Amino acid sequence: MRPDEDFETLATYPDPPVEELALALAAELREPDRDATLGQLDELGEQLMELVDAGGGPEMEAWACGELLGGRHGLAGDRDDYDNPDNSMLDLVLERRRGLPIALSVVYVAAARRAGIPLAGVGLPGHFVVAHFGASPPLVLDPFGGGTRVEVQAAPRLVRPWSPHETALRMLNNLIAAYTKRARIGDAIVAARLRLALPLPEAERERVAQELVSLEARLN
Repeated sequence: MRPDEDFETLATYPDPPVEELALALAAELREPDRDATLGQLDELGEQLMELVDAGGGPEMEAWACGELLGGRHGLAGDRDDYDNPDNSMLDLVLERRRGLPIALSVVYVAAARRAGIPLAGVGLPGHFVVAHFGASPPLVLDPFGGGTRVEVQAAPRLVRPWSPHETALRMLNNLIAAYTKRARIGDAIVAARLRLALPLPEAERERVAQELVSLEARLN
């Protein structure tokens, strides 16, 4: 990835690295230190490789992700100021070790990929987790809860890998709600416009386009 590729460019790629998409998203609203953030993820990936025994299998790899990221580095959910927009900014999440479930999941997925571990984000109703898809059934971890293992009993069919585009859309949805709640309508509009850069089904595109029109009307 070139360092100057913006969100709209990355959104055209079929499978961009989710952390690149998250950083490009943040850069549309503020100025994250992209190189420092990617460097931190590289370091986490190296530490994860050191922690995983060769041939340890999915159980060992899933344990290592939770132990390193949730345990040793203390990454967990921000329960005190949950919907603060900072909790959706990948660089700030790494700096503060706190964030929304989906942003924490991006950290897990990015670090795991660097260590060769098949972890992916999983969107559930009202929550976002990660799962190791090298096991059957997948091994689910809750980054918001510090990387603990969880069982998804109600609807195991929902445990499927989410694409980077789906993840970015949900991150933008969260930001629009957070900015609107704080009367930061200009920032909400920026986030709403970014959604239209993503590959969306036609019905979904019409819905988000109408929401953008409604937000823009609030500035008039």
